[in-house]
Amino acid sequence: MSATQYFPIPPEMFALVVETVSRRVSRLPFLRGGVMVTGELIGVAMECLNAEFNKTLALRTQPDAARNQEDGLDRCIGERLRVQGNTVVPVIVDVLCSAGIAETTETMDRVAHRPRKSVRLLSPWTWHAASGMSQSVRLPVSGDDPESSLSWMSMCPICRTGILNRVVGKQLFGIPHTDFYIECTHCGAKFIPVGTQFRLVSIATVKDPLWRKHLDQTFPAETWSALARGTTPGGKPVQQPAGKKPVSPSSKFPAGGLTQLKDGSLVVPYGDKTLYFKPAKLDFSGPVREDYFARVQKPLEELLKNPVFSHLLLPIQARYSQCLPMKTGLFLHQLKERQDPFYREFLNIYGDEKYGTFRLGDAKEGDKKGVLIVVVNRALFDVINCPDAIRSTINDTLGRISPEDCLLSGDSTRCRINALLCSNKKEAGIFIQTSEDTEVRERITKTLRGFIAV
Repeated sequence: MSATQYFPIPPEMFALVVETVSRRVSRLPFLRGGVMVTGELIGVAMECLNAEFNKTLALRTQPDAARNQEDGLDRCIGERLRVQGNTVVPVIVDVLCSAGIAETTETMDRVAHRPRKSVRLLSPWTWHAASGMSQSVRLPVSGDDPESSLSWMSMCPICRTGILNRVVGKQLFGIPHTDFYIECTHCGAKFIPVGTQFRLVSIATVKDPLWRKHLDQTFPAETWSALARGTTPGGKPVQQPAGKKPVSPSSKFPAGGLTQLKDGSLVVPYGDKTLYFKPAKLDFSGPVREDYFARVQKPLEELLKNPVFSHLLLPIQARYSQCLPMKTGLFLHQLKERQDPFYREFLNIYGDEKYGTFRLGDAKEGDKKGVLIVVVNRALFDVINCPDAIRSTINDTLGRISPEDCLLSGDSTRCRINALLCSNKKEAGIFIQTSEDTEVRERITKTLRGFIAV
């Protein structure tokens, strides 16, 4: 068996890799999980993946694997750097995926005939012996406009994690013909060219997208670039949407997030006052599952009678008329399995997330009315006015998702909050402020919603 040929990572790509990891994960070098993550380690891992035909390697080599069988990433890194691959691989894979450079997947072991956890290098970050750098990841050079139509593609303005890749030879369903479109490698956001500008037309999946306020908006490249950096094209912080009253300095949230006290309570600025939100103990049960929408039992032809789906009737009749008697969930699941993005047209913007089940634990506040805030990493993600018992809101509304909630006709807020909490159990939580006064609850809810992280 011939030795693997590793093509060194191009210097300009390596420079962008270092910049990307430092910006999206942590400044290199840094210590994570007992492993010192360096530029050399990241470069070697990428070279190992790039050397494979499909740019994919299993995470671990089979313990009993003979030398003529498939190596895993652990052995490749271990042999090249003389380190413990089993210790390094989980850390480096997490870093590469968090930076939008690679993604986890599964491959089939040709000998054992069973799936193995693997990692794939995303196409914009691959190279060959004579390749130059992809335009979608090109670094600005001296004299370039840093906000040119190419450099804006180095960071997605929606998720601020992936990079934007130019796609040629494909068409987006329901979108007029274009020579190409732009797609994010991480969240799937898609942009189409409109003259010299770009319009955001859809997104595939992301935990909490910005697209709700930017969907169907058309901006020049420099504006999208500024939004990705959290500023306006002139370099000023992004202003609050028109119609919102300016917030007084005393009511602004701390730049580093909300302050948490020793008892777990959050200190929340509220005008000239301070509110203390107590943490709600959530009892999670069962696994976190995906494809909830696949359980919708209503036949497709019956679902299409709902006016919410009327815009999909003609495309269904033209392309999928034979599927009308099928259960909607089965139909959508088959589309997803075939990688047909049309299934997303039936779902709300959070309808394709992973959901779980939870209930409020023992809490004396559970039978009272109040305001709930959903917090992730001390950032405010939602505010809910509870005119009924807090326990009922958490258990019956937020703590469980039905398949129908995932549809366009369903409840996107429930989907969003459940997915946030169930997918980020260590970083996310619900906090409670009790109040029996309807007007007080409404004022708190309205004020705090101005600070929701988008």
